[in-house]
Amino acid sequence: MSKNLDREFVNSLAKGLKLLMCFKENQRVWSLTEMARANDMNLPTARRYLHTFTKMGFMIKDETTKTFQLTPKVLRLGAWVINSMGIKQRLLPYMKAIRNDLDVTTHCSILEGNEIVALKRIRSSNVINLDLGTGSRLPLHATAMGKAIVAFMDIKEQKKIAGQLDFQQLTPMTITEKDSFLTELQKTRERGYAVTDQELTIGLKTMAIPIFNTKGIVEASFGVSYPLSRAQKQGFENSLIDRLIDVRNKA
Repeated sequence: MSKNLDREFVNSLAKGLKLLMCFKENQRVWSLTEMARANDMNLPTARRYLHTFTKMGFMIKDETTKTFQLTPKVLRLGAWVINSMGIKQRLLPYMKAIRNDLDVTTHCSILEGNEIVALKRIRSSNVINLDLGTGSRLPLHATAMGKAIVAFMDIKEQKKIAGQLDFQQLTPMTITEKDSFLTELQKTRERGYAVTDQELTIGLKTMAIPIFNTKGIVEASFGVSYPLSRAQKQGFENSLIDRLIDVRNKA
């Protein structure tokens, strides 16, 4: 037996969790064959996993299409973690204040893998608003929230993360190359805040700042989103930057 074998590692549990994590916003429904292929499993093994999750109530099977999708029961696995995170409570007063004073959507997020996970979002009264809630995920490369976190990481970690991104083009403005993304991270670090100009949604701009823990390590991001039309108003974005920098210094 290999000396490097981890005797405490439960391989079957790891496979089951990996299977659950295949379900995402853009891939909500899976067939048995698709799931087996995505997880390098044979069909009988994948069938047993899916059957087990279905029996436990975490999935439901459509007998007509022979496909599987998650049920709300999966929220019990992680919703309490997000709700208990101190960072959300720490930032909530600033989110409410900026939302009320400037009528922009405010949000705070954390990094999970190569995606941004929303902890809290307070909508503005503007028409252009993404329909996001707690736990929603967004691609790292196309969000100011993501850039604000990665830009203030160690350079080696930045390059590692950038090397794992697929840089899907979501709009004509989306950054789609690794080198361009790294250059944008450098600019973000120099000015102290991140910007996305219609990279995720046409007509929408976002600014975000990093939020650090007591050890000076970036742990989250705080951002504001607003229609492109408002960016044309003199002094508007300067006011936003001042408020964001104030949050960064105090939160």
